[in-house]
Amino acid sequence: MVHHVPSGPVLSLRTQSPTQHMRFHVTFDTSLHQLDQTKRNLIIQKLITEALDYFHKTLKVKASKQPIRLQHMCRKRSYFLKDKEGKSKGSTIFCKKACVKTYCGPVTIPQQHLDICRTCDEHGSQCQSQNKENIEGIKHKDFILYVSSLQTQHCRETKAVAYASYCQQEHSLDRPIAGFANICPGEIQTDPRHYPGLLATIKHEIFHALGFSAGLYAFYRDGLGRPLTRRNAFGLPSYNNNTNLYQWSGNIVREITRKDWETAHGLVEHEVLMIVTPKVKHEVRKHFRCSSLEGAEIENQGRTGTRWTHWEKRVFENEAMTGTYTQNPVFSRMTLALMEDTGWYKVNYRMAEDLDWGRNLGCMFAKRSCRTWMRSQLKNNDSPSPFCFQTKQTPLHTRCTHSNDAVALCNLEKYSSALPREYQYFNHLSRNDALKSLITDTRAFGGSVGLADYCPFYQKFSLTNSDQKARETACHMPDNSPDYFDNYALESYGSESKCVEQASQWSAQKGRLTRTMLDWGSGCYKYSCSDETLYIIVAGTKYKCTKRGHVLHINSTLGQWSIIGTLRCPECKQFCPGRCSEKPNIRQSILGKSDSQYEQTVTNGSNPTCIGMLHSDLIFLYFYCIIIFVISSV
Repeated sequence: MVHHVPSGPVLSLRTQSPTQHMRFHVTFDTSLHQLDQTKRNLIIQKLITEALDYFHKTLKVKASKQPIRLQHMCRKRSYFLKDKEGKSKGSTIFCKKACVKTYCGPVTIPQQHLDICRTCDEHGSQCQSQNKENIEGIKHKDFILYVSSLQTQHCRETKAVAYASYCQQEHSLDRPIAGFANICPGEIQTDPRHYPGLLATIKHEIFHALGFSAGLYAFYRDGLGRPLTRRNAFGLPSYNNNTNLYQWSGNIVREITRKDWETAHGLVEHEVLMIVTPKVKHEVRKHFRCSSLEGAEIENQGRTGTRWTHWEKRVFENEAMTGTYTQNPVFSRMTLALMEDTGWYKVNYRMAEDLDWGRNLGCMFAKRSCRTWMRSQLKNNDSPSPFCFQTKQTPLHTRCTHSNDAVALCNLEKYSSALPREYQYFNHLSRNDALKSLITDTRAFGGSVGLADYCPFYQKFSLTNSDQKARETACHMPDNSPDYFDNYALESYGSESKCVEQASQWSAQKGRLTRTMLDWGSGCYKYSCSDETLYIIVAGTKYKCTKRGHVLHINSTLGQWSIIGTLRCPECKQFCPGRCSEKPNIRQSILGKSDSQYEQTVTNGSNPTCIGMLHSDLIFLYFYCIIIFVISSV
């Protein structure tokens, strides 16, 4: 890593405001010419172009005062810092004996991007410049990005779609000024359905190169350009040989012990790492509506490159800067706040995307285990969403994701061996078979996404059409529609569709022939919002939702088949925020309280019972009682 790329007078850069929209110089490595034309065009003409346009609109920097001239790497990484004449202490790199070939990640940096090579002898004397000609460098740019598509060892070992990092930092403020993005050729998918995910991946990786990286935390600065971590005589933070990272201060990342982490075996201690910088803290407290939250939790699991450098999956599930993608990735205000807290950027928060996972769910959701959240929700007669505890069954019984963006299954599964004790959340589980028998040894059961602390949640999935063509279950993608004559639940996929739960199995009749859907539970349907009311649209007919849980009875046709089915109305505000006349439900009333009142309510609430409950839908009542039996008695 090179930390001393000159960018202009130190004092001038530190005092000026970030007013320059981020400008990139892109160099495409020759490895892209080895790809077929479709993949090459996808990367060069679409993915990189669109991603960098996003950053140009999102970030402003303090404009560099001179062209970017990257520094040579030195033999054995040994160098002296001197003035440009090599006579006294300064910030210019003089290599000990020799410069060597210079890389940015897997890419060789072109000679025209490099400053002249300066060397001294082993004693730091007899310093000289190897060539005297003037190097133009890269003018009027703020970051050099090297893009490659090499099947590296990292690609082979991790099956990553892409990875990226910074490779050189400028001298005045430590801002990354050059980096790379390597797109693994074996993982590039050209199907248009995968484009949104690919684009999110490229943006995710560029965020790492620009600042969201554990290797850069120690270089963050405040709004006045002052380091947030103490520096040594060479202008660098201290180096931690155990982590192989520059050691950040507690002003940036703090380790916190949760002493009330609930498991099937009682309360245990759970160590978390949190970004505690000011703007991140403000945004995360506002998001969860938790004024005591210390900061935003970052990933504490995974290998180097995952741990510490992503948001915690359990807390921020579909935020695009978590360590693995599951569904609908979004770059939220949290990520933009972190970029601003680096001290290097001014961000445009209008470019932030909406993160609804955990929004307004309070301190208990943000601070404690998913077991505590599920138990507390059920004590207050509410759903454990966004978490779940249904074991998989055949036929499938689907649900909706927390945001109603996709048909989903609970990703609870059995691992080949017991999970770590702090992630064992269940005392027993229902098998979801005809007898509703219990699983009593649950030590190996957890959510399929380990980075989410093994908390199970509803997740979209893939299935196969009658012609063996795979399709996914995200509602907004028209290509996910089932074949016409397989669409016995009259689903409709597209930009105006969301997931709605079905109240019973659907059936199709033609003469004496009756077909009953085996896989059921939810589907994608068009909807509209008017007159402060939610309407679900099925086969062109609008059905009015009068309240949450209201059952819609569907009678329609599919060709020569008569279709009979039911849908359960969601809460109006889930589909039509700000346009509903519904009264707040129980959860809204609870969350209207202060943090301390909320935590007391869900912790000390009375045990629920199914006796005396009144509900017009017996299927819902039965399902609810099963939930109570499984969870409340653990």
